[in-house]
Amino acid sequence: MREIRKANPVLAQWGLVVTLTAMTMLAQIDKNILVLMVGPIRHAFGVNDVQISFLIGAAFAVANIVVGLPAGWLADRFDRRAIIACGVVVWSLAVAANAVAASFAALVLARVVVGGAEAMIPPASYSLIRDGVDETRRARALSVYTMALMLGTGLSLVLGGPLIGALQVSGWHALPFVGDVAAWQMALFLIGVVGLPIGLTIFLNRDPGRHGVEASTVAQDARLGAVLQMLWAQRGVFGPLLLFVIGNAMITYGLAAWVPTMVVRRFSLGIREFGLAQGALMLTAGPVGLWLAGTCMQRRQIAASLTRVASVGIVASAAVTALTVSLVLAGSLSTFWAFDALVVLCSWTFMSVASVIVARTVPSQSVGLVMAIVLVLNGLVGQGLSPTVIALVERHVFGDLPQALPHAMAVVFAATGLLAFAAATLMRRNLARDARLPVSARTFA
Repeated sequence: MREIRKANPVLAQWGLVVTLTAMTMLAQIDKNILVLMVGPIRHAFGVNDVQISFLIGAAFAVANIVVGLPAGWLADRFDRRAIIACGVVVWSLAVAANAVAASFAALVLARVVVGGAEAMIPPASYSLIRDGVDETRRARALSVYTMALMLGTGLSLVLGGPLIGALQVSGWHALPFVGDVAAWQMALFLIGVVGLPIGLTIFLNRDPGRHGVEASTVAQDARLGAVLQMLWAQRGVFGPLLLFVIGNAMITYGLAAWVPTMVVRRFSLGIREFGLAQGALMLTAGPVGLWLAGTCMQRRQIAASLTRVASVGIVASAAVTALTVSLVLAGSLSTFWAFDALVVLCSWTFMSVASVIVARTVPSQSVGLVMAIVLVLNGLVGQGLSPTVIALVERHVFGDLPQALPHAMAVVFAATGLLAFAAATLMRRNLARDARLPVSARTFA
């Protein structure tokens, strides 16, 4: 296989992208499948909803955010393949360790380890794609990699319930040296064990090196202070870019957090039925939307101009804002699903756009750290803040109204969507202005 890839560089490039996508899909499965086990965990350990919310939310998110910036720093200095393999092996062991958890505190500890280890993967992955894929294919490659976020989540929703159900009826409930475990613990053990060999497949891909970088400059230019100084010098683009990411993340994570509850309340749909339908959409419409976005950013097999990439961000922000507001205010279940399919088609385009712009504008030795900053803001504001903001708007603005939750979601999505649209528009204007300058005066050479 190595000889074939060496003889065919295109195959080698796509082999790297497929490997990284598969690992990130596994990370999303491990991250999201615990949501389907809330009932059994509550019953097994006698915990309440607040404790459960900490387990599935803050315990993972805080560790993920804390490790994010150091992971970016490591990705810009050391062997990115080793970093990825280490992260996959550690989080797989942590997921499997749930099978021996004798207390809720042990579950929380395992979840913290999973969150921290998974944070090691994206900065190194984006950096490898930046250096390992030709610019003529990079936008599409980054869109394919972004598909992992939807494919992994969709698989966890579609396969998680049936897997637990199959284990319950199979009678397989004992592990060597451990003894009897619950079906949900056995499911986590199996998923964790599967991840161990997958983590080592990264070494089937060669290290592409850091293009255009002298070894002596990596340590100096990869420092956080130097990177922040670079971002400040180019704040006309990176300021709007970060606001663009934050605005879209508020919508994406807010929708993921509250739409299941909204659907159950408004349309009396079972959570299992919702999970299967939503998972099917994420496995189909999501990848199609990201492939189309990558194609738009990579037209005519030449490197897309940055203004064209920003234009994709403008269109995606406008579409997601209008569609999510329409979705939460839908009057029937059929209308909801129609809008939901269109939302899934567009919702993660913003990360594809952001990663393409970073890959095109940031020196190779700093891509990992800059993407880590983007991902930390994405998680901190989107995953950490959006669900709470929606809950506060529901409580303090709409009070006891029958449709308080969907109205609160609509208000938050409209406001943050407008922020994302304005930021993308400003980013495109600044990029277009930069392109008109003489080469010596441009922000991006």
